[in-house]
Amino acid sequence: MPEEKLSPQEIERFDTRRVYDLYDGWPADVEDALGIQVKLPRTKYERVVYLAVGGSATGGDIISDWLLSSGGVPLTVYRGNVPKLNLDNALVIVCSTSGDTKETLQMATAMIKSRPDMVAISSGGMLKEFAEREGVTYVKIRLTKAPRFTLPYSLFASVATLRGASLLEGMEWELDEAVSVMRETARRINRRVATQQNESKQIATTINGKTPCIYSSSVTRSVARRFKNSLNENAKILATYAAAPDFLHNEVEMWEKPERNLQPIVLRRASDPPNETRALDAFTEALEARGIKATSVTSSGRGNLAQLMSLCYTLDVASYYTAILRGVEPFSIGLIEELKRSR
Repeated sequence: MPEEKLSPQEIERFDTRRVYDLYDGWPADVEDALGIQVKLPRTKYERVVYLAVGGSATGGDIISDWLLSSGGVPLTVYRGNVPKLNLDNALVIVCSTSGDTKETLQMATAMIKSRPDMVAISSGGMLKEFAEREGVTYVKIRLTKAPRFTLPYSLFASVATLRGASLLEGMEWELDEAVSVMRETARRINRRVATQQNESKQIATTINGKTPCIYSSSVTRSVARRFKNSLNENAKILATYAAAPDFLHNEVEMWEKPERNLQPIVLRRASDPPNETRALDAFTEALEARGIKATSVTSSGRGNLAQLMSLCYTLDVASYYTAILRGVEPFSIGLIEELKRSR
């Protein structure tokens, strides 16, 4: 039955909004966004402050993990409220894919009072108006049919901004590899590839009818969070995520007497910290000893950015296939829109 539901013919018949085209286009979106040229008033920053909410914050999360893994400057993502900060040597990136996220605009408005070096990224909207009014460097991105599917643009427009700030010295080789690995991943997880050879379809089949519990290292936390959010929005199911080493000191205990229908998903990356790799190995072995089989999802590529993006791409598409298996239309987010209108 899963194979029949995930045949290309059934996917195309069910998904009338053609979300599969959006995912197929991710590698091209990455390459397009990397072509953006950003000019900044100076090229020496000690850290990056990233202001965003929801899906727009995902790009900042992933870049933060990348910079941490590759020895770059620290990048901190703020959602909702921002503390009083010394921004003398900081680059501030404000990202709202739609350009109309109220919380993001509020953060930008509060922070502009300090007159930091700021870059605003959006497809237009009120954030563009804010940038023009305040004299903030503005980067326009192309909005696909929905903000969450625009992740490659918002993420790599932010990467292009960091490149313009000379913050990627020694790391730029990872950009070309990330594009190459994304293209290879697209070929492997495309709807035309049968489940037996398609990791995203396999993950969806494993998840279907269960509650995914997603576990990662400390430097793939961003991907675990994104997968949780994509399962929420695309498949309309509950999912949880936690990262090592923290979950090994608390959440792991629930697997002694787990509730029914929980499915552990463990994200693995070649460049994970060795101590966390050993801890994740021990965790999966402990689960197996208790008769619980975890699903491991392994990254591709040599560089840290490629590894993060291969995981993210594989898992996002898995959330889409999970929606198809559940008979849930993956595009609409009715309750989210209802709550936005009520605020």
